[in-house]
Amino acid sequence: MEKKIRHSRQRDLIYEYLMSTKAHPSADMVYESLRPTNPNLSLGTVYRNLKLLEEMGLVRRVTTLQSTERYDANVADHAHFECDTCGCVNDLEILDLDKAKESCGVNKKDNIKWMNLVFGGTCECCMKQRT
Repeated sequence: MEKKIRHSRQRDLIYEYLMSTKAHPSADMVYESLRPTNPNLSLGTVYRNLKLLEEMGLVRRVTTLQSTERYDANVADHAHFECDTCGCVNDLEILDLDKAKESCGVNKKDNIKWMNLVFGGTCECCMKQRT
């Protein structure tokens, strides 16, 4: 028997925030952004709801090269670019999962359901600041 998930105003706020940003925020960033207008929101609530939203398939967790978990409401298969200077995480083009599997030499009999591809380097803004 499946557990019934109750509607939650705080979960809605968190999901709406993720849908409104391309910043791929961490749980701490979500908390800091929502807390001023939602003083009863706790960091624990943010973590629990992010986990639940991920389990529901509404958000995707992106583990960055610095091992920070960030969240993305774009759940289509796509890659990310992470700047090793400022830490920004940007979406890259949506990937064809079959072509990506072929390019990486994945066994055709493996049942791949998702992917997480992160490129790392220095973003254009940080490169300009160095010159």
